[in-house]
Formats: sequence, structure tokens, C-alpha cells
Amino acid sequence: GDDDDDDESKKYAASQLKAQLLYRVGRSGESVSLYNDLFTRFPTKTKECSSSAVNLIAALVAAGCSDKILQALKKIGTTPKASFELAFNVACGLLVSGEFHDATQYLQLAKTLGESTLHDEGLSGDEIKHELAPIDAQLAFCEAELGRTELATDLYKKVLSLNGSDAATNAVCVTNLAVLVGPRGEGGTELMKKVEKLTDGEGNVSQNVSTLSSIAATKKTLVHNRAVALVHGNRLEMVKASLESVTQICGGYVAAALEVAVASRERRPKDAFVSLENALKDAVAAGDKLSQRDALLTIAQLHATSGEFGQAVESLKKAGDTDADGLKTSPAFVATIAALFDLAGDSASADSALDEMLARVGTHTTGVPCSATLRAADRSLRRGRPIEALVAYEKLVTTSGITEEEAQTAIAGVVKAAAAGGDLQKAETFSKNLVAMKAWHDKLDPDLLEESLPASVVQRSKELLIKEGSRFSKRKNDATGVDGNSKAESRKRKKKKVLLPKGFDPEKTNNPLPDPERWLPKRERSYFKGKKKKLAVRGAQGAAHMTGDLKLKEFSGGAGGGDVDGISKTKPGGLDPSIAEKLLGKGKGKKKKGGKR
Repeated sequence: GDDDDDDESKKYAASQLKAQLLYRVGRSGESVSLYNDLFTRFPTKTKECSSSAVNLIAALVAAGCSDKILQALKKIGTTPKASFELAFNVACGLLVSGEFHDATQYLQLAKTLGESTLHDEGLSGDEIKHELAPIDAQLAFCEAELGRTELATDLYKKVLSLNGSDAATNAVCVTNLAVLVGPRGEGGTELMKKVEKLTDGEGNVSQNVSTLSSIAATKKTLVHNRAVALVHGNRLEMVKASLESVTQICGGYVAAALEVAVASRERRPKDAFVSLENALKDAVAAGDKLSQRDALLTIAQLHATSGEFGQAVESLKKAGDTDADGLKTSPAFVATIAALFDLAGDSASADSALDEMLARVGTHTTGVPCSATLRAADRSLRRGRPIEALVAYEKLVTTSGITEEEAQTAIAGVVKAAAAGGDLQKAETFSKNLVAMKAWHDKLDPDLLEESLPASVVQRSKELLIKEGSRFSKRKNDATGVDGNSKAESRKRKKKKVLLPKGFDPEKTNNPLPDPERWLPKRERSYFKGKKKKLAVRGAQGAAHMTGDLKLKEFSGGAGGGDVDGISKTKPGGLDPSIAEKLLGKGKGKKKKGGKR
């Protein structure tokens, strides 16, 4: 009867609540089992509740069972188009599986359904943006994984600019954006500080983002990123204090890598090698291939930094022997070994490594990218082996799935290699297929290129003007232009406004204009003709007019002295008495003023 229905409803509600709590505390596997039991015991009620399917898919993703999502959807008889929350959770499962293209499509579907649904519910445009912020965050993650870093950065910044109340979404955006930007990028320092605040030294997630701790992988990422941010902030003592919690949550290799970073910053390379050797031994004992690979790669990096290129190659080869994720056949791995051989002065070994990669071109198992093959073929051509380069270029030309730019580059390589090998007919035949290059050539004007400045010079001048930021630079830029071409228009001088006395009416012809020098004292005005002191004109020494008496007294010492008509009249006795009296100080002179002592 009714009592039985009430008991069933209570049991259903209690099971729903228990499943949600299990998911929240991180016991996702138990939550999945309980949801499956609900769909079996209460199929009607569970299917009527739209959140049941959404919570089941979320629990499957958190439990690492993303491969069972489609099977679960078929079992409960629903599709991702049922709601935007369900489409979003399905996309998250595809993200975990690494299917980023499909995940992007489901995220776009979730965003479209969400905008329509929330608009029907009466939400405003800003409120809809806040509600769909998690979808934009996951779209940014997909773009970053697909190599579109700039688009991912813009999406993360767009979500953070909303200043939404969803702290978990903001924390995810901050963490991922810090990884993309780096500590030295735009806003990198502030992002690193925000990352540090997400967890503490003991590995506890902050209360405002506690929902992220329910997923073990997410918590591990937060703890690891905090330690990395501390290293970039040069707070090494805090890093050392958090090593124990990092070891427990993230594993031994992550802690060893942090010890290496700290030892390198403190200039203790021997301690760094010891930490890595210990981590490598632990990984070998545990049979962890990935940790072995990471430890050996880090050891190789330390050897290369120290200039020990031969030992770096040996460590890389050991890392390749672990065969973790096909590292040995990776083009980047081969290119790194070749570069280290070049630095060590062993060009033959570098060529041998690249030849092995060229031999794998065209096979579907290795997945050698076109860019790596082009680089290896160019190297062979520079080394004087045009036949090997020609074979590689021709295989790329016939390969499907490459871009137009890569195809044109491969055709140009065929032309160069064939010409270098003496096959001019083949070179001429393939040169006719360079349609894109011919189109670029037709667009260029040789005369304009010769007259214009190089792009690097123009760009550098713009950077200098921005850096200086002075008014002089701006005026100079306005007057001459960045490209060096002078402008016809000259800057007009602004006329100084004439200050008129109060009540002055310039319309009346009888009123003369006021004196512009009325502000100056009268003696400083240009038309002042008052009394001025007459200054005696003084010439050079000895240029003044001299009387006859003075002329006689100048060197003779008396009125009767001097030479007259060439006869000396100077007395042999000495100077004139009046002159001698003055020289001896016996004449009348000014008395000295008495001063106070």
C-alpha cells in the first residue's frame, strides 16, 4: 500500500544521497556500483531523475572507467543530447581517454544546449557565461593538448576575467594557465603565487577548492604544481619541508625531481645525481617503467647541462631501452640523440641515427612526422648525399595527409636534391608543381622591396619607440613616420592668447591696443629713455691718451726726466723726491677703518 511506497521512496532517496556522498569523498568505484544498483532496483524513478545519469557518468570518469561510458548510456537508454550536463561529463570521459577531437565536439554540443536551456530558464547573458565557465575551461584544455596554445591561453584568461564564484573552475584555469605561460611569461609571477595557495605544505587542498581533492589525479597535480611554483619562486626551504607529502601523494620520482631542482639551484650537482640514482633504483625494484624512463631522461639532461654529451647519449639510450610509450622510435628522441652526437663531435653517429629514422619513412607503425623527415632529408642534402635526400623527399610528396605547405616544401626539396644529383630533367619537372611559390613570386614587387626597409628594422624601431615612451619619440614618429618617409604636413604653432585688461573693448577704434610690455618695470621696457649712467670707455692697456707731462714721468721718475731729442736728462742720484715719497708710503693716504675685535 501507501506505506510500502513511502518506504521504497525513502530507500531510493537514501541510496541517491549515499551515492553522491561516496563520489564526493573520492570513493568513486563504490558510487558507480550503487548507481548501477539504483538503475536495477528502481528503473522508473532513476530514469525519471535526470541527474542520475549525469552523476553516474561523472562517477565513471572519476573512477577511471571512461571506456564504459557508452555502454552505461545504452543500458539506461539515454544519449548525451539529453542535457548539457550529460554531454559535458561524456566529454570529460573522452578527455581522460585522450580523444581530444571528439571531446571538443561534445563540449561544443554541451555549450549550445546549455545556452538554450539556461536562456529558457530566464538567466541573463552574464549569468549564462558564469554557468558555462567549466565548459570553456575544458575547451581550453583541449585546445592546449591539440597544440593551439594561443587559443587555449585566451580561453583561460576569458574564464578568469569573469571573476566567477566557482572556485574549483578558477583553480583549474589558474593551474593550467600557469603551465602554459610559465614563470617568466605575461602574468606568470602572479599565477605562480595563486598556485601556491591552492594547497599547503602537508598536501591538503584549500577549503574553497576542496571538491578537487575527490579525484586523486587532480589532487596530485595541485600538490606537484605548488612545489614547482615554490622552486620558481626560489623558496627552497619550503620545498624541502614539503618533500615528504609530495613523496606520499605524487610518488618517489616527483620528489626526487624536486630534490634535483633544489640541488641544482644550490649548486650541488653531486647531490642531484645521487637523488636520481636512488629514484632509479626504487623504480627498477618496483618495476615502474615510466619512472625509470623519467629518471634516465633527467640524468641525461643533467649530463648535457654539464657538457658531458657522451654520457647524456648513454642515458638517453637506456631510457629508450625501457620502451615506455615507444620512446625509442620517437622522432624527437632521435633528433635529440643526433644533436648530442653533433655536440660531442661525432657527426657519423648523428648521421647514422637520422638514417635509421629516414628508413622508417612511409611505415604506419612508427608515425614519423613530416617535419622530422624534412629535417633529416635537409641534413642528408647538406652532407653531400643527394640520393638519400631525394628518396625521402619523394616519399613525402606521395604521402597523403600532409599540409599544402609541407607538400610544397617537399617538392622544393626534390628539385634541389635532383639538381644536386645531376638529374636536371626531374628537377625541371617537379619545379612546375611549385604553384604556391610562383603565386608568392608574382605578388612581390622588386622595386618596392628594394626601396622599403627590412621588416626586422621596422619592427625594431617600433619596439624602441614603445620602450622609450617619451614625448620626443612620439613627435619624431609623427613627423617622419616609422618607415622613414617624411610627411608633408608640418606641425602648426599655437598662437599665444593676448591678455586684455578688464573692460577693454577691442571693437572701438579709439581704444589703442594695450602695451604688451606693461607687465615689465619701466626701466626694462624697450622704449625707456630715462637717465642712464655713462660708462667710461676703457680700451686695452696703454691705449689711453697721454699728456706730455705724463709721458715724461712714465719711466723717468720726475718732471725733468725722460729723453728729449735723444739726450738723457736723468740725474744719477735716483728718483724724483715726490715719486719716492709716494713709493715709501709717506704720502697722504686713506686711513684704515677700525674694526671690532
